[in-house]
Amino acid sequence: MMTSRRRFLVSGAAAFALPVLDAFALDGASAAAGRLVVVFLRGGLDGLFALTPVADPRLAERRPSLAQSVLAQGIRLGDTGFSAHPSCKPFADLFAERELSFAPCAGTTDASRSHFQAQDLFELGSGASHGNAGFMARAAQAIGAGRGAISFTREVPLAFHGGDIALEVAPLAGSGLKLPEARVLDAIRSAHRDSPTGRALEQAIATEAEIGTSMAAAGMEPQAARGAPAATGFARVAGGMGRMLRGNPRLALAFVDLGGLDTHANEEAALARALNEIAQGLLAFKESLGEAQWRRTRVLMMSEFGRTVRENGTRGTDHGHGGLFLLAGGGGRGGRMIGGFDGLADRALNDNRDLPVLADWRALIGACMRDTCGLGESALDRIFPGRPRQRFEV
Repeated sequence: MMTSRRRFLVSGAAAFALPVLDAFALDGASAAAGRLVVVFLRGGLDGLFALTPVADPRLAERRPSLAQSVLAQGIRLGDTGFSAHPSCKPFADLFAERELSFAPCAGTTDASRSHFQAQDLFELGSGASHGNAGFMARAAQAIGAGRGAISFTREVPLAFHGGDIALEVAPLAGSGLKLPEARVLDAIRSAHRDSPTGRALEQAIATEAEIGTSMAAAGMEPQAARGAPAATGFARVAGGMGRMLRGNPRLALAFVDLGGLDTHANEEAALARALNEIAQGLLAFKESLGEAQWRRTRVLMMSEFGRTVRENGTRGTDHGHGGLFLLAGGGGRGGRMIGGFDGLADRALNDNRDLPVLADWRALIGACMRDTCGLGESALDRIFPGRPRQRFEV
C-alpha cells in the first residue's frame, strides 16, 4: 500500500523548519528533467474576480459591486480582454514576463456543485467521483522510481492514494492540532505569559480568530477546505516549499492544497486578501527555487469549480461550473490565454448562470505532464482514463 511507504518529514511546531533531503539529491544531468507542482484551491475560487473579462460590456451589469475595483484599477493582461484584480498584481507581472498563462473556462465534468463530490472528481482524475486511486499516484508510478513525489499537506491527499510509491509528506502550515479551548487554553496562556512562546501563542490565537471572522463574513463553509490551511497564510510558507524542492531536484511531482475560498457573501475583502497571499506566495516560491529550478518547474493552480457569473444579493457568488486555471513557470511560454472564452452573454453560459467548461482539467494537466515529465499518450491514458482528446500547448 502507498500509505505504508509515506514518510512524514515535519510536524507540529517544526512545520516551518523544512529539512533538505540530501540523500535524494541528483547530479546536474538528472536534474534537467521537469517538475510539476499542483496547487489545489479548495472551496470554489471565483476566477472571474481574480482575472476579469473587462472588455465584455455585460460585466458591470452582471457584477455591479464585485467588478468595481478591477474596472477602476485592474491590470491589463495583454490583448486577451482580461485584467487582473489589483490584489493579483504578481499574476499580471508574471503574465507580462511570459511566465504565466490562464484558462478562464477550465474545470471538471462535475455538475453537482458539491464541494466534496467535485474535489473527489478532481483528485481521482478518472472521470468518476468515487474511487480509491488518485491521478498523482498514477503519475508518480508512470514517471518511475528514479524520481520522487512530495505532498505539502497534513495527510496524504486523495490525489496520492492507491499507488505503491514512496511519497514524502511535509506539512507546510500548522500542526494539524486545533488550539485547546476554555480552561485548558487559559492555563496554557497563563503559563507562557510574558515569554517569547506566550507572544507566539497570542499571535496564533489572534490569527485564527481573524481568519474565522473573515470566513464567517464571507459566508464560507469551513468544511469545504477539508483541513487545508487557509490561503491567507500561503505567502509565509511558499518560500520554504521552494527551498525544499531546490535542494531535492529528484522530486518530480508536488501537491499542496489551500482553503478559505468559498465566498458566498462580502466577497471583495475576503477574496482580495486571499488572492494577494496566493499571488505573493507564487513569487516567494519562484524566488526561493532560484532561476535554474524555476525554468524546469511548472506550477498549476485550479479549484474544484468556478462560481456564478452574476453576483448574489449579499455581494458574493455561489457555486458554479467552469473556473480559472493558472499555469506558471520559467519556460517562457506564458503570456497568453488557453482554451478560449465565449463571453458573458446568456447564450454562452452554462445553465444560464455559470461559465462553461471549455478546457477539461485532464487535458490541461495531461499537457503539463507531457511537457514537464516527458510522458507519452499511453501513460497519460493510464493516469487519466477516459480523458477527452483536447490538446493544448502549455
